[in-house]
Amino acid sequence: MVGGLAAWALVLGVLAVVSHRTDEPTVREQRDLAAALRVVDGAVGLSLAQAGADVVPVLMPVTVEEGCRITPFRAGATATSVVRFFTPDAAAFLGRLGTGYPPAYQVEVSTDGKALRADAGEFVAVRGKVITPSEVQVTITTGCRPSDGVVSADLLPETEQHAKPGEVLSVLGAASVEEPRVAFARCPSGRPAATASAVGYQVSVDPAVARQHDQGVVVVDSAKVYAYRRGANEAVVVLPTSDRDARVYVTELC
Repeated sequence: MVGGLAAWALVLGVLAVVSHRTDEPTVREQRDLAAALRVVDGAVGLSLAQAGADVVPVLMPVTVEEGCRITPFRAGATATSVVRFFTPDAAAFLGRLGTGYPPAYQVEVSTDGKALRADAGEFVAVRGKVITPSEVQVTITTGCRPSDGVVSADLLPETEQHAKPGEVLSVLGAASVEEPRVAFARCPSGRPAATASAVGYQVSVDPAVARQHDQGVVVVDSAKVYAYRRGANEAVVVLPTSDRDARVYVTELC
C-alpha cells in the first residue's frame, strides 16, 4: 500500500513538471516579468499603430515597481507602460481604439464611451481612459510577477532612434535643455517606435514657431498642449511645465 502511494506520488510529480514546462500558463505567477514585458511591448505597438493623422502619440518609459506579493512568502514586481494620445476628439479616438484591437483582446468599452478594458493575453491588462477632451491614456500592466531581481525596465530592447527634442527646444529659444529620456516599443510591422523627451528652461517662443519651422500640421492647439505632426513618421508635443519651461516629446511613429 505504502509502495503504491509512493509510486503514485512520483507519477504526479513527473506530470506536474511536464505540465509546468509545456502547458499554457493558467495564473500570472507562471510567467515571469521578462516574458510579460514582451506581451506589453506588443500591446503598446498595437496601440501606437492606431494613431492616425489626427492623433499624436507619446510613449512613456516603462516603470517597474517592486514589493508586491505573489504569495505571502514570495515577492514580485509589476511593470507598467503608458501611452498618451493627443487628438482633437479624445472620445472618438477611444472608440476607434476599442474597435482596432484584435478580437482576442476581448475589448469592453464603458457605456459612456470614456473608458475601455482589454486582455492582451497572458494576464496582461490594457486600460484606456479619456483624460481630457484632447487626451486619451492607455495603460498596460503585467500585474505582480516573478522578477528574479529585476530592478529596472531595461528588459525591453533599445534601438537606434533619431528623435531630438533638444532641436525643437532650441527653436523655442530655451536657455538650457536637460538630457533626454527615451522610451521604445515595437510596431506590428516589426520596426521600432520611440519617444524622446526633454525639458527646456526659459522658453521664449510660442510653440507654433517650432511647427512652422518643421513645416508640420497642427493636431491640438490649446493652453495646456500643442501637438503637431511633421512628415509621415514623426510627431511633436509641447507641454508647458511652468510659465517659462516646457517639456517636448518627439515620437518616431509606427
